[in-house]
Amino acid sequence: MYNLVKQNVLQKKLIFKGETILVALSGGPDSVFLFHNLRKLKEILGFNLYASHINHMYRGEDAMHDEEFARNLCRKYGIRLFVKRKHAGEYARELKVTEEEAGRILRYGFFNENLDELGGGKIAVAHNLNDQAETVLQRLIRGTGVDGLSAMSFENNNIIRPILNVPKSEILKYLHDNSYEYCIDKTNLHDIYGRNKIRLNLIPYLEESFNPNIQNALYRMSEAMQRDKKIIEKYTELKFQELLVEKDAKRVVLNLPKLKSLEPGESGRIVKRAIEELKGNTINIEMKHINYMLGFMQAADTGKKINLTEGFTTEISYDNFIINKNVENIPNFEYNIILNDSLYIPEVGKTLTVKILNITEFDRKNRNSISLDYGLLKGNPIVRNRRPGDSMIPCGMSGKKKIKDVFIDLKIPAAERDKKLIIEAGGDILWLEGFRINNSYKVSDSTKKILNITMEEQH
Repeated sequence: MYNLVKQNVLQKKLIFKGETILVALSGGPDSVFLFHNLRKLKEILGFNLYASHINHMYRGEDAMHDEEFARNLCRKYGIRLFVKRKHAGEYARELKVTEEEAGRILRYGFFNENLDELGGGKIAVAHNLNDQAETVLQRLIRGTGVDGLSAMSFENNNIIRPILNVPKSEILKYLHDNSYEYCIDKTNLHDIYGRNKIRLNLIPYLEESFNPNIQNALYRMSEAMQRDKKIIEKYTELKFQELLVEKDAKRVVLNLPKLKSLEPGESGRIVKRAIEELKGNTINIEMKHINYMLGFMQAADTGKKINLTEGFTTEISYDNFIINKNVENIPNFEYNIILNDSLYIPEVGKTLTVKILNITEFDRKNRNSISLDYGLLKGNPIVRNRRPGDSMIPCGMSGKKKIKDVFIDLKIPAAERDKKLIIEAGGDILWLEGFRINNSYKVSDSTKKILNITMEEQH
């Protein structure tokens, strides 16, 4: 099995010399199998290996045992481990999604945070041949098309699956032959989730009644679908470019007469490709959304507009079929600022770094940061977005000015105003992003310490 994993890594070019690889280590047999194979491969391929473990905290002592197992395993082999504890059930209620979906969001969010800290790299996950077969069946039941039946791939963006073609039976044999310990998630043994029902009930039934090698057959089917999917994607891209009138970050404009002249299957893929252009992916874009758009395209006149999912809209303007990405609603947020540290604000994708500097370090020509008189602060600083009634004394003025009026003067679109950062301390607004500092806190000859603020935005 080691040779098969090595062959996958080399032939499919999953890992290159010097790369950083973060293995998702739950402690179960699949991830432990992947862990041992990668730690051996790193010695001959020369990549950097790290591990990451999420404790979802809904299995009580078992979850703590798995976390401790992962810690001991990484300690034994000298692999740095990242650990996060977060209750998936509570997080699911926060996001109003299923526990499975919340767990997925938590895992990949944490893995990418780890990679950011490490300076980038790839996430190695332990999906195997049996997982692929279950995924194909699950999607078949839901009525998916070619794209869905292609299921998981060996590499997708920064995620790699080096053991995707390894059967579970071979994984267990390898672990037992080498006396490698692993954990058992007992929830996988109960048919309480849809996926567990497929694994524990449907697949054994299909093996017994129709095809004893059904899992291999489903895996081969996914490979065939992936090949067909690539051909379709190439054709779709050619047609998309042919129909594209113009595009920017907020909208894609397609030629309506040409779009209407295509077969429904073709035009459906073109509009899905247009959404991908704006969204970056097609997650949660379902066939019902595509059909809704195609129905609108055939029936609507110029000036008509419909709302789609996740803030997308479609409108028709003469010979143009336009897909718009609306600015997302930004919720109210407020965070305590930790001095001499960085703070990431997920609601707006911005990072603040606030430092205390001596006056001798003050650089008046530095336009990339904001400086205030730290000695004048009346409390601990916080960062938030706007609230009704906000006002401040802008630098160079003696009286207060409403933040609302500042936005109007600066012609900041209403949808953009909730994204602007405000730093406050002791009830006073010290700084408004993109505007000025508070006149009462500007640096003067009597200043001894500087509150230095730098902001970075992720695009």
